[in-house]
Amino acid sequence: DDAQFARVALKHLQVAKKLGVKKIVVGECGHAHKALMVIADRVATGDLNIPRESCFTLLEDIVFSGKLKLDPSKNDFPVPLHDPCNVSRAMGIVQPQRRILKHIAPQFREMYPNGVTNYCCGGGSGFAIMTPNNFEDWRFNVSGRKKFEQILNAFSDCPSPDVKKYLCAPCSNCKGQIRDMFKYYNAWEKFGIKYDGLVELIVNCMEDIKQPFIEWDDVF
Repeated sequence: DDAQFARVALKHLQVAKKLGVKKIVVGECGHAHKALMVIADRVATGDLNIPRESCFTLLEDIVFSGKLKLDPSKNDFPVPLHDPCNVSRAMGIVQPQRRILKHIAPQFREMYPNGVTNYCCGGGSGFAIMTPNNFEDWRFNVSGRKKFEQILNAFSDCPSPDVKKYLCAPCSNCKGQIRDMFKYYNAWEKFGIKYDGLVELIVNCMEDIKQPFIEWDDVF
């Protein structure tokens, strides 16, 4: 409820003030973006109005600052981007993550529709963690089925499981839905599709990381 949310948000801000932080960076979580950057703005007043920034704009600054030595050839596999609803549709954060992917992933490709009109993962509003009774069947056969079709269409030129593919899904709730949906449809066995976030791709192409950070044999 709204009152409990306000208490939680204020606690975050009070702790940040106590620690003397200059800025709160919200990680790869759509709900956290909307909660702490948009809704909590109503209670973040006075000295609790601590600057809050999306990880995507910060990561863009880091990637293009030149401080990291990056080798995009280490990410030379097909990579489409899933746009989390709360990040893209609700907040309009669409381009920073794309500029990063175009810079570090030679085979980046779009899913259609995308950005503010992208399909939900099928586990929005916290549905991704709901499992009792037959709720999972509904998540995969009804709310997530269109998303899975969209993902497969993005790899229509390389459907074979021999071609390793990576779905970039920078949201913890979306990851939960996609993880379970990929298991349900045997996405790895049938199509060779792995999912994970944006940070993993950045780390994977860092020149200082000698061993691949993304492990294709460690899927779920």
